Amino acid sequence: MISGCPFALPNWKLHHLIEASGAIVVGEESCVGKRYYYKLVDENFNSIKEGLVKIAERYLTTHCACFTPNDERIEDIKQMFEAQKADGVIHYSLQFCTPYMFESYKVERKLDMPYLRIETDYSMEDIGQLKTRIEAFIETLKM
Repeated sequence: MISGCPFALPNWKLHHLIEASGAIVVGEESCVGKRYYYKLVDENFNSIKEGLVKIAERYLTTHCACFTPNDERIEDIKQMFEAQKADGVIHYSLQFCTPYMFESYKVERKLDMPYLRIETDYSMEDIGQLKTRIEAFIETLKM
């Protein structure tokens, strides 16, 4: 399972490395993953104002590293981990995305599951290093 920063299209190098290493990404708890469709806006409203309030309430309950405190996001990760029957969590932080880099330490401390923290950028220069780390993490999951 992947958690963390948003993935800007077409940057799917982490997904590709995980799946090329023999694992399967079973869920994605990130800014472009489940977070935006797990709870739909109730469409039963009688006025534009009521509809706008419901939309605002929905987006103000989004569990993002940019909002603190954010213990709800850790619970979201745990729930998705169990629901998807994941074997481990790879927490992805984009370099210079400070909120997610700070949060990754908190997430790691509070999760009781195999965890790998990855910090990378959009370049391809770190592919070899990431591949080695991901393969080693997958090997630990097989034990």
